[in-house]
Amino acid sequence: MAKREVPEINAGSMADIAFLLLIFFLVTTTMDKDQAFLRAIPKIVVNPPEPEPIENRDICAIKANSNNQLLFRDQLLANPDDISEKVIEYYRYNEAKNDLSSNYPLYTRISLKEIEEKMAIVEAEIERMESTPDQSEDILKYRYEEFDAWQKKYDALKLYGKQSLPEVSAQAHVRVEVQKKTSYELFAKIHTEIQEAIYTLRNDASMKLWNTSYGVITKRVDLDPKNTEDKAKLELLKLLYNVNIVEVTPKN
Repeated sequence: MAKREVPEINAGSMADIAFLLLIFFLVTTTMDKDQAFLRAIPKIVVNPPEPEPIENRDICAIKANSNNQLLFRDQLLANPDDISEKVIEYYRYNEAKNDLSSNYPLYTRISLKEIEEKMAIVEAEIERMESTPDQSEDILKYRYEEFDAWQKKYDALKLYGKQSLPEVSAQAHVRVEVQKKTSYELFAKIHTEIQEAIYTLRNDASMKLWNTSYGVITKRVDLDPKNTEDKAKLELLKLLYNVNIVEVTPKN
């Protein structure tokens, strides 16, 4: 039986049809446009102000080398258990009376009247900025946060019930510096001792002010976040003992 020949298909016009379809879809398809937030780009500061130098009295340096030897403010410390006592001494030394000859951070004291004056200045600046067109949102946000910070100090001092609110130097901090070969156990011990010092400082103040431990107040707030009375107490204790911890990147 003779094989039946399949007739060839003329595909000469297929390329033209495909091209026409491509043009059709390009014309009829809508593409989403990229959306972006409009922001005022800050101007380049030609001569930015240099940061204020940190005095040695404001640095509570805790160092550990690769041999797990401890240095507390450049003095060899044999027992890690003594770190908490040293940190407490660092924050309490000038709390009652500033000794300018000492190597410990100084305290400032601000009255209710001074806080009210600061709040009024910031509030006036916010009103001026809100009435000014094209005002930077970032700067305005900063002013709001500044006002809130002064409001917290105002509420804290009212709760404190004294003429002024003591505040340690804003630059005072605990600096932890370890090396890569420092054991993790010692690293963890350093931080545990620092937290113990913070707890002791705030707990002693809490017992003195309200005859209630810092831990009890913290637990009550955890159980009831709407407990505004205890939250205000915690805010005051944090202001009284604002311990900033800085970790230096391990070396060697």
